[in-house]
Amino acid sequence: MLSATSGAPTGEPIPATADAYSAGLSSSLDLFTGGRRGAERQRASADLAAATATDRSQTYAIALVASRAYFEALRGADLLTAAAARVARAERGLRYAQDRVRAGTATKSDELRAKLELTGARQQQLAARDTLQSAAFALGRVVGADVPIGAKPPTSLDPAPLALSDSEVVQLAVGSAPSVEAAQAAREAGAATVRASRTLYLPNVRLTGGYNWAKETAVLGAARPGWQLALGTSLPLFNGFVREDAVTRAEATAHVARTTALDVQRQVRSDAARLVSALHLAAENVELAEEGVRAAQEDLRVQTERYRAGISTVLDQLTSQVALTQAELSRVAARYNYAVTRASLEALVGRTL
Repeated sequence: MLSATSGAPTGEPIPATADAYSAGLSSSLDLFTGGRRGAERQRASADLAAATATDRSQTYAIALVASRAYFEALRGADLLTAAAARVARAERGLRYAQDRVRAGTATKSDELRAKLELTGARQQQLAARDTLQSAAFALGRVVGADVPIGAKPPTSLDPAPLALSDSEVVQLAVGSAPSVEAAQAAREAGAATVRASRTLYLPNVRLTGGYNWAKETAVLGAARPGWQLALGTSLPLFNGFVREDAVTRAEATAHVARTTALDVQRQVRSDAARLVSALHLAAENVELAEEGVRAAQEDLRVQTERYRAGISTVLDQLTSQVALTQAELSRVAARYNYAVTRASLEALVGRTL
């Protein structure tokens, strides 16, 4: 009896046995969240739609940059062609002037003026080569090359009618332009965020269940083997105005998203209408430029024959040559202005027209 009472002092817990063990596995499921999960799913879906639209918008923006670089390289090649034609005309004019000087029907001044025109033509040719080289390097950078890239001309750069009417193009831009879709998706995400933040005012109901593995022991409070199931609810009555802050921030963000979406829609409508109008004007300008080139070519032909016959002066000849050069440069500018305007409209709408 004396040895039995000489153990642990009275009131201390009975120590667990050496082979005692316990383990458990549990899981919980929110049965009611006040609509938070649905709102968060809507927000995630809207965020995905916004990211997809933004990616599409960036794709067309990059395509526009590449198109501009491509058309700039083509323009450089056409400028070089126009400069070479001017050099050829100047050389031909110089030969005519020299022939007339030798025949005694023109003065030395005619030959000097023809040489001056040839010098100016060769200077323009050098400038055109520099422009073409710069455009080739720029195109190579855009496509990821370390060397200059030449642009293969398309089948035709002539203006072509749009597949849709002007009003249909504007409506298409307002309804499905990548920037509009991204702004609308951001607006929906903001509204879903507001709904999710307001669910913090509602209780949360959670179901918890699990299973415990343990060795039976006489220790009080020790884990008991078997299944466990619990149903509980929680509602913070006061959390330092965290809910109010979350709702206010979400509402402010949603308001900005709504305002941005409306502004983007108005901007796209304005840009689409402006580009459609500019495209028609550019097409008309191409036609006028073509007419100007034909008229200048005929004028130069007439003046050349008159000069060779001794009827006109070298000044008339040079004036016609300069007029033809300006007409050719105007045609180059008009053609590529039309091409860039059309590419800008397609980038805005988000599809090929």
